[in-house]
Amino acid sequence: MIPHFGDKYDADALFSPADAVATQGDGLPDGPPAVLLGYQAELTDAVREESDDRVEIVRGQHIELLSEAVGYVPVHESGIGAPVTATVTENVIAAGAEAVAMLGGGAALQPDIAPDAAILPTDAIRDEGVSHHYLPPEEPVTPTASLVDELDASLSRAGFDTPRGTTWTTSAMYRETVPEVERYRDEGVVTLCMESAALWAVSRYRGADAATVHEVGDYLTSEEWAPAADADRGLTDMLSPTVEAMERHVTGG
Repeated sequence: MIPHFGDKYDADALFSPADAVATQGDGLPDGPPAVLLGYQAELTDAVREESDDRVEIVRGQHIELLSEAVGYVPVHESGIGAPVTATVTENVIAAGAEAVAMLGGGAALQPDIAPDAAILPTDAIRDEGVSHHYLPPEEPVTPTASLVDELDASLSRAGFDTPRGTTWTTSAMYRETVPEVERYRDEGVVTLCMESAALWAVSRYRGADAATVHEVGDYLTSEEWAPAADADRGLTDMLSPTVEAMERHVTGG
């Protein structure tokens, strides 16, 4: 079972993300209230075409500013998966983020999901380790419903289908077994990813809002891994409506 030391949820940590982030200079950086996490280079390239300023966080991590309210962190430049996502999420919340969302690829487990859909997971199968160090295993880990609704409205206005459902979060990419894939597909799980449960658990623990938007990166079946067909629109087209939704969420506008 994870964690091995079970009675840890009310215990003080040895050091905090604020301690780490504050070592960058005089106090904590002044980050935006909403931060978007990115995992694909194409999305980072699109952000950098729009952003002309950044906020340094810690250890080379930085927030690209898209507006006064919304920033973007290229998580893929630090790594992938739940541990990196959790660390970055901790850092941006310490720097002032009140809402954190990821926009990235996920594997679709349902073959009828359109390749250009913007999938909005609503709960997670916690099959990684990080979330269990923040919340007990019996507690459900979910995104912030009001932020999911805001994202849904914005992406729908932009013409995207927005299916919802459970995401399966695992850190063991090469141990996604056939029986698991079959079971979760039959149960209606919509996506597989490596980050959502960790992002949501950290955000809930720290009192921040959180959500996930998945582009279909590929389709996972019990027979094969199949790249998604070319779609008319993808991650870069989802960027503006996602940013608009996050801005409305934190500003009330």
